Amino acid sequence: MNRSIATSNRILRLALLSPAALVLTLTTLVPILYMVVSSLYRLDPVLFNRAWPFVGLGNYVDVLTKDPMFWSSMQKTVLFLLYTITPQIAVGMFLAVLLFREFKGKALVQTLMLFPILTTPVVISMIWKYFFDFDTGFLNVLLIKLGLPPQTWLSTKGFSFITGIPGIGPWLASTFSLNWAFASIVFVNFWQWAPFCFLVFYAGLTALPLEVFDACRVDGATRWQTFRFVTLPLLRPVVWIVVFLRIIDCLKVYAQIWVIFGNAEPTRIINVHLYTIGFTMSDYGRASALGVITLLFIALILVGNYLLGGKSHESSV
Repeated sequence: MNRSIATSNRILRLALLSPAALVLTLTTLVPILYMVVSSLYRLDPVLFNRAWPFVGLGNYVDVLTKDPMFWSSMQKTVLFLLYTITPQIAVGMFLAVLLFREFKGKALVQTLMLFPILTTPVVISMIWKYFFDFDTGFLNVLLIKLGLPPQTWLSTKGFSFITGIPGIGPWLASTFSLNWAFASIVFVNFWQWAPFCFLVFYAGLTALPLEVFDACRVDGATRWQTFRFVTLPLLRPVVWIVVFLRIIDCLKVYAQIWVIFGNAEPTRIINVHLYTIGFTMSDYGRASALGVITLLFIALILVGNYLLGGKSHESSV
Protein backbone atom coordinates (compact mmCIF):
# COMPACT_ATOMS: atom_id res chain seq x y z
CA MET A 1 0.00 0.00 0.00
CA ASN A 2 2.74 2.44 0.99
CA ARG A 3 4.79 1.43 -2.04
CA SER A 4 1.90 2.15 -4.41
CA ILE A 5 1.34 5.55 -2.81
CA ALA A 6 5.05 6.39 -3.17
CA THR A 7 4.98 5.29 -6.81
CA SER A 8 1.89 7.41 -7.48
CA ASN A 9 3.53 10.44 -5.87
CA ARG A 10 6.66 9.93 -7.95
CA ILE A 11 4.63 9.72 -11.14
CA LEU A 12 2.68 12.82 -10.17
CA ARG A 13 5.89 14.78 -9.54
CA LEU A 14 7.31 13.70 -12.88
CA ALA A 15 4.07 14.62 -14.62
CA LEU A 16 4.07 18.09 -13.06
CA LEU A 17 7.73 18.66 -13.90
CA SER A 18 7.61 17.34 -17.47
CA PRO A 19 6.07 20.47 -19.11
CA ALA A 20 8.74 22.73 -17.61
CA ALA A 21 11.46 20.23 -18.49
CA LEU A 22 10.20 20.06 -22.07
CA VAL A 23 10.19 23.85 -22.41
CA LEU A 24 13.70 24.12 -20.96
CA THR A 25 14.91 21.39 -23.31
CA LEU A 26 13.47 23.10 -26.38
CA THR A 27 14.69 26.58 -25.42
CA THR A 28 18.16 25.74 -24.04
CA LEU A 29 19.51 22.29 -24.84
CA VAL A 30 18.33 22.15 -28.45
CA PRO A 31 19.82 25.57 -29.39
CA ILE A 32 23.07 24.66 -27.61
CA LEU A 33 23.32 21.37 -29.51
CA TYR A 34 22.56 23.17 -32.77
CA MET A 35 25.28 25.71 -31.99
CA VAL A 36 27.80 22.96 -31.27
CA VAL A 37 26.96 21.18 -34.53
CA SER A 38 27.07 24.44 -36.52
CA SER A 39 30.51 25.21 -35.14
CA LEU A 40 31.86 22.18 -37.01
CA TYR A 41 30.78 23.49 -40.42
CA ARG A 42 31.55 26.51 -42.56
CA LEU A 43 28.36 28.54 -42.72
CA ASP A 44 27.84 31.78 -44.60
CA PRO A 45 24.90 33.33 -46.51
CA VAL A 46 26.18 31.97 -49.84
CA LEU A 47 26.33 28.35 -48.65
CA PHE A 48 23.45 28.47 -46.19
CA ASN A 49 20.94 26.66 -48.47
CA ARG A 50 23.52 24.20 -49.79
CA ALA A 51 25.56 21.39 -48.31
CA TRP A 52 27.66 22.80 -45.49
CA PRO A 53 31.39 22.05 -45.81
CA PHE A 54 32.57 20.13 -42.75
CA VAL A 55 35.64 21.78 -41.23
CA GLY A 56 35.81 19.98 -37.90
CA LEU A 57 37.69 22.10 -35.38
CA GLY A 58 38.76 24.57 -38.06
CA ASN A 59 36.43 27.29 -36.79
CA TYR A 60 37.82 26.91 -33.27
CA VAL A 61 41.38 27.16 -34.59
CA ASP A 62 40.46 30.30 -36.52
CA VAL A 63 38.88 31.90 -33.44
CA LEU A 64 41.78 31.06 -31.13
CA THR A 65 44.67 31.79 -33.51
CA LYS A 66 43.50 34.01 -36.39
CA ASP A 67 40.95 36.31 -34.78
CA PRO A 68 42.87 39.37 -33.55
CA MET A 69 39.91 40.61 -31.48
CA PHE A 70 39.11 37.37 -29.63
CA TRP A 71 41.70 37.57 -26.86
CA SER A 72 41.21 41.32 -26.62
CA SER A 73 37.45 40.89 -26.15
CA MET A 74 37.99 38.16 -23.56
CA GLN A 75 40.35 40.44 -21.66
CA LYS A 76 37.85 43.29 -21.77
CA THR A 77 35.12 40.92 -20.55
CA VAL A 78 37.15 39.95 -17.49
CA LEU A 79 37.96 43.61 -16.81
CA PHE A 80 34.29 44.52 -17.24
CA LEU A 81 33.33 41.90 -14.63
CA LEU A 82 35.96 43.18 -12.24
CA TYR A 83 35.22 46.88 -12.70
CA THR A 84 31.44 46.54 -12.41
CA ILE A 85 30.85 43.85 -9.78
CA THR A 86 33.43 45.06 -7.25
CA PRO A 87 32.00 48.58 -6.76
CA GLN A 88 28.43 47.30 -6.98
CA ILE A 89 29.08 44.90 -4.11
CA ALA A 90 30.87 47.56 -2.05
CA VAL A 91 28.31 50.33 -2.60
CA GLY A 92 25.35 47.96 -2.23
CA MET A 93 26.69 46.70 1.08
CA PHE A 94 27.43 50.24 2.29
CA LEU A 95 23.92 51.47 1.44
CA ALA A 96 22.29 48.42 3.01
CA VAL A 97 24.13 48.93 6.30
CA LEU A 98 23.58 52.69 6.18
CA LEU A 99 19.82 52.42 5.59
CA PHE A 100 19.28 49.50 7.98
CA ARG A 101 17.55 51.74 10.49
CA GLU A 102 14.28 53.55 10.81
CA PHE A 103 14.09 57.10 9.49
CA LYS A 104 11.53 59.36 7.87
CA GLY A 105 11.16 58.73 4.14
CA LYS A 106 12.78 55.28 4.24
CA ALA A 107 10.06 53.69 2.10
CA LEU A 108 10.39 56.47 -0.48
CA VAL A 109 14.17 56.03 -0.71
CA GLN A 110 13.84 52.28 -1.21
CA THR A 111 11.17 52.80 -3.88
CA LEU A 112 13.28 55.33 -5.78
CA MET A 113 16.21 52.92 -5.81
CA LEU A 114 14.06 50.43 -7.73
CA PHE A 115 13.70 52.66 -10.80
CA PRO A 116 17.11 51.89 -12.38
CA ILE A 117 16.44 48.15 -12.05
CA LEU A 118 12.97 48.39 -13.58
CA THR A 119 14.13 50.47 -16.57
CA THR A 120 15.19 48.60 -19.71
CA PRO A 121 18.91 48.68 -20.61
CA VAL A 122 18.25 50.29 -24.00
CA VAL A 123 16.40 53.22 -22.44
CA ILE A 124 19.09 53.67 -19.80
CA SER A 125 21.83 53.57 -22.43
CA MET A 126 20.08 56.17 -24.59
CA ILE A 127 19.64 58.48 -21.58
CA TRP A 128 23.27 58.22 -20.53
CA LYS A 129 24.48 58.55 -24.12
CA TYR A 130 22.73 61.91 -24.18
CA PHE A 131 24.21 62.83 -20.79
CA PHE A 132 27.71 61.92 -22.05
CA ASP A 133 27.43 63.94 -25.28
CA PHE A 134 30.26 66.44 -25.60
CA ASP A 135 28.28 69.33 -27.12
CA THR A 136 24.80 69.10 -25.60
CA GLY A 137 25.15 66.50 -22.84
CA PHE A 138 23.88 67.29 -19.37
CA LEU A 139 27.21 66.54 -17.70
CA ASN A 140 29.22 68.95 -19.84
CA VAL A 141 26.53 71.62 -19.59
CA LEU A 142 26.79 71.29 -15.81
CA LEU A 143 30.58 71.52 -15.92
CA ILE A 144 30.43 74.66 -18.05
CA LYS A 145 27.93 76.22 -15.64
CA LEU A 146 30.40 75.53 -12.82
CA GLY A 147 33.22 77.14 -14.79
CA LEU A 148 34.97 73.85 -15.55
CA PRO A 149 36.11 72.61 -18.98
CA PRO A 150 33.90 70.02 -20.74
CA GLN A 151 35.02 66.41 -20.73
CA THR A 152 35.06 63.92 -23.61
CA TRP A 153 33.19 61.23 -21.69
CA LEU A 154 32.96 58.87 -24.66
CA SER A 155 36.59 59.27 -25.74
CA THR A 156 38.68 56.15 -26.24
CA LYS A 157 41.81 57.93 -25.05
CA GLY A 158 43.32 56.75 -21.79
CA PHE A 159 43.05 58.72 -18.58
CA SER A 160 45.62 61.50 -18.64
CA PHE A 161 46.74 60.78 -15.07
CA ILE A 162 47.45 57.19 -16.16
CA THR A 163 49.04 57.82 -19.55
CA GLY A 164 51.19 60.52 -17.93
CA ILE A 165 53.04 57.93 -15.84
CA PRO A 166 56.56 57.76 -17.32
CA GLY A 167 57.37 54.54 -19.11
CA ILE A 168 54.38 52.37 -18.28
CA GLY A 169 51.46 54.83 -18.46
CA PRO A 170 50.29 54.10 -22.03
CA TRP A 171 50.75 50.34 -21.45
CA LEU A 172 48.63 50.44 -18.30
CA ALA A 173 45.85 52.41 -20.02
CA SER A 174 45.79 50.03 -22.98
CA THR A 175 46.12 46.74 -21.09
CA PHE A 176 43.58 47.51 -18.37
CA SER A 177 41.16 49.58 -20.52
CA LEU A 178 41.67 52.68 -18.40
CA ASN A 179 39.88 55.10 -20.71
CA TRP A 180 36.73 57.20 -20.62
CA ALA A 181 34.79 54.97 -23.04
CA PHE A 182 35.24 51.82 -20.98
CA ALA A 183 34.61 53.76 -17.77
CA SER A 184 31.33 55.02 -19.26
CA ILE A 185 29.89 51.55 -19.89
CA VAL A 186 31.08 50.43 -16.45
CA PHE A 187 29.36 53.41 -14.84
CA VAL A 188 26.08 52.85 -16.72
CA ASN A 189 25.98 49.22 -15.60
CA PHE A 190 26.93 50.23 -12.07
CA TRP A 191 24.18 52.85 -11.95
CA GLN A 192 21.53 50.33 -12.99
CA TRP A 193 22.50 47.35 -10.85
CA ALA A 194 24.05 48.71 -7.65
CA PRO A 195 20.49 49.14 -6.25
CA PHE A 196 19.90 45.42 -6.86
CA CYS A 197 22.91 44.58 -4.67
CA PHE A 198 21.57 46.97 -2.04
CA LEU A 199 18.15 45.28 -2.00
CA VAL A 200 19.59 41.78 -1.65
CA PHE A 201 21.98 42.82 1.11
CA TYR A 202 19.21 44.69 2.89
CA ALA A 203 17.01 41.59 2.75
CA GLY A 204 19.92 39.58 4.15
CA LEU A 205 20.34 42.05 7.01
CA THR A 206 16.67 41.78 7.95
CA ALA A 207 17.07 38.00 8.26
CA LEU A 208 19.96 38.21 10.74
CA PRO A 209 19.21 37.62 14.44
CA LEU A 210 18.96 40.93 16.32
CA GLU A 211 20.23 39.30 19.53
CA VAL A 212 23.73 39.16 18.07
CA PHE A 213 23.83 42.92 17.50
CA ASP A 214 22.38 43.56 20.96
CA ALA A 215 25.20 41.50 22.42
CA CYS A 216 27.74 43.52 20.43
CA ARG A 217 26.36 46.77 21.86
CA VAL A 218 26.44 45.36 25.38
CA ASP A 219 30.07 44.30 24.91
CA GLY A 220 30.98 47.82 23.74
CA ALA A 221 31.85 46.94 20.14
CA THR A 222 32.10 49.84 17.70
CA ARG A 223 30.07 49.94 14.50
CA TRP A 224 33.10 48.99 12.43
CA GLN A 225 33.94 46.07 14.72
CA THR A 226 30.34 44.88 14.60
CA PHE A 227 30.35 45.04 10.81
CA ARG A 228 33.80 43.47 10.42
CA PHE A 229 33.45 40.57 12.84
CA VAL A 230 29.69 39.95 12.96
CA THR A 231 27.68 41.42 10.07
CA LEU A 232 30.06 40.58 7.22
CA PRO A 233 30.70 36.93 8.23
CA LEU A 234 26.96 36.35 8.66
CA LEU A 235 26.28 37.91 5.25
CA ARG A 236 29.03 35.97 3.47
CA PRO A 237 26.63 33.45 1.84
CA VAL A 238 24.49 36.36 0.63
CA VAL A 239 27.58 38.06 -0.81
CA TRP A 240 28.43 34.99 -2.85
CA ILE A 241 24.86 34.75 -4.11
CA VAL A 242 25.00 38.38 -5.24
CA VAL A 243 28.37 37.81 -6.92
CA PHE A 244 26.96 34.74 -8.67
CA LEU A 245 23.91 36.61 -9.96
CA ARG A 246 25.91 39.67 -11.02
CA ILE A 247 28.41 37.52 -12.94
CA ILE A 248 25.57 35.89 -14.85
CA ASP A 249 24.00 39.25 -15.67
CA CYS A 250 27.26 40.99 -16.63
CA LEU A 251 28.13 38.14 -18.97
CA LYS A 252 24.84 38.83 -20.79
CA VAL A 253 25.42 42.57 -21.24
CA TYR A 254 25.04 43.61 -24.85
CA ALA A 255 22.40 46.33 -25.36
CA GLN A 256 24.03 48.89 -23.08
CA ILE A 257 27.32 48.75 -24.96
CA TRP A 258 25.83 48.50 -28.45
CA VAL A 259 23.52 51.48 -28.01
CA ILE A 260 26.35 53.74 -26.83
CA PHE A 261 29.38 52.51 -28.80
CA GLY A 262 28.22 49.88 -31.31
CA ASN A 263 31.01 47.39 -32.00
CA ALA A 264 33.84 49.83 -31.32
CA GLU A 265 36.99 47.93 -30.40
CA PRO A 266 37.79 49.74 -27.10
CA THR A 267 34.48 48.56 -25.59
CA ARG A 268 33.99 45.28 -27.45
CA ILE A 269 33.46 42.60 -24.84
CA ILE A 270 32.86 39.01 -25.90
CA ASN A 271 29.08 39.36 -26.43
CA VAL A 272 29.51 42.35 -28.74
CA HIS A 273 32.29 40.55 -30.62
CA LEU A 274 30.09 37.46 -30.99
CA TYR A 275 27.29 39.57 -32.47
CA THR A 276 29.75 41.28 -34.79
CA ILE A 277 31.11 37.97 -36.13
CA GLY A 278 27.70 36.36 -36.52
CA PHE A 279 25.40 39.14 -37.71
CA THR A 280 27.67 41.87 -39.06
CA MET A 281 30.25 39.66 -40.78
CA SER A 282 27.70 36.81 -41.37
CA ASP A 283 30.27 34.16 -40.46
CA TYR A 284 27.86 31.83 -38.69
CA GLY A 285 30.21 28.88 -38.33
CA ARG A 286 32.94 30.89 -36.63
CA ALA A 287 30.30 32.68 -34.55
CA SER A 288 28.98 29.30 -33.37
CA ALA A 289 32.50 28.24 -32.38
CA LEU A 290 32.94 31.52 -30.55
CA GLY A 291 29.60 30.89 -28.82
CA VAL A 292 30.74 27.46 -27.60
CA ILE A 293 34.01 28.91 -26.31
CA THR A 294 32.09 31.70 -24.58
CA LEU A 295 29.73 29.14 -23.01
CA LEU A 296 32.69 27.17 -21.65
CA PHE A 297 34.25 30.39 -20.37
CA ILE A 298 31.03 31.32 -18.54
CA ALA A 299 30.69 27.82 -17.11
CA LEU A 300 34.28 27.94 -15.84
CA ILE A 301 33.71 31.26 -14.07
CA LEU A 302 30.43 30.15 -12.52
CA VAL A 303 31.82 26.82 -11.33
CA GLY A 304 34.80 28.61 -9.78
CA ASN A 305 32.51 31.07 -8.05
CA TYR A 306 30.29 28.23 -6.83
CA LEU A 307 33.25 26.30 -5.39
CA LEU A 308 34.66 29.36 -3.68
CA GLY A 309 31.24 30.31 -2.37
CA GLY A 310 30.62 26.79 -1.09
CA LYS A 311 33.89 26.71 0.82
CA SER A 312 33.22 30.18 2.21
CA HIS A 313 29.76 29.09 3.37
CA GLU A 314 31.15 25.97 5.05
CA SER A 315 33.80 28.02 6.87
CA SER A 316 31.17 30.48 8.12
CA VAL A 317 28.84 27.81 9.49
